[in-house]
Amino acid sequence: MMRAGVPSAMNLTELRSTLAELGLRPRRSWGQHFLVDHNILRLVIEAADVRADETVLEVGPGLGVLTEPLLERARHVIAIERDPRLAEYLRARFPSLEIIVGDAATVPLPAFDKLVANLPYQITTPLLERVVESAAPPRCIVVMVQREVADRLAAQPRTKEYGALTVLTQRRYDVEVVHGVSARCFYPPPAVDSAIVRLLRREPRTRLLADAPFHEIVRAGFGHRRKMLGKLLAPFGTIPASVARRRAEELSLDEWIGLANQLRPVGSARAKCPTSGT
Repeated sequence: MMRAGVPSAMNLTELRSTLAELGLRPRRSWGQHFLVDHNILRLVIEAADVRADETVLEVGPGLGVLTEPLLERARHVIAIERDPRLAEYLRARFPSLEIIVGDAATVPLPAFDKLVANLPYQITTPLLERVVESAAPPRCIVVMVQREVADRLAAQPRTKEYGALTVLTQRRYDVEVVHGVSARCFYPPPAVDSAIVRLLRREPRTRLLADAPFHEIVRAGFGHRRKMLGKLLAPFGTIPASVARRRAEELSLDEWIGLANQLRPVGSARAKCPTSGT
């Protein structure tokens, strides 16, 4: 439902009525929390700034509250919906919408220019990692995520929020927390607040070599945050003394990239035969 070009979310009465007509109840185990706040919907659309030549991917479209304004603006919209009943409803409501039925954390992802979505909490981290580390990452991502995840995405070194997701994301994207979102903006309300986050792709400041085990060492380093990196990363080769006695959260993004460029995947000749170690 659009009013003078302004996206309009279903109010709570309309949403409950539609779900009742479809014989559906929100499944918390699938992260089904439906947006019922017009202002938040408007902020998402404004942050996404969808152009008429773009293909947009939406994950977890639900009843199509966000889908409708995306279809009004984009060249093409692809939605991934896990619930077959909601997928059927969306096909009937939006004939031009391309729908993939399945779990967005595991199904093959199509080519797209922007990801715009109210992400189901259960798949937020694995999906974002898939997207930001893909061979062709989109130029823009605008998503609603748990506030905790938003803080992790935007975190700086030497903070408790700074982790593997931070480093993997910030290698390719500038991160902006656009606006906080109260749990009251959803039905049923989740247990935590959310936030709108915008990721804008950029070229990395430090070049990552093609065979550098960036993902592997970041994962290994943050897998045991209290341990020193010298022991955690020893299987990858010689760890510089300047890094060996530091913990994962102490390294900046550029330091992680520089370290990955010096190491090799576990099993390679260089990783098996370090000349010296710490």
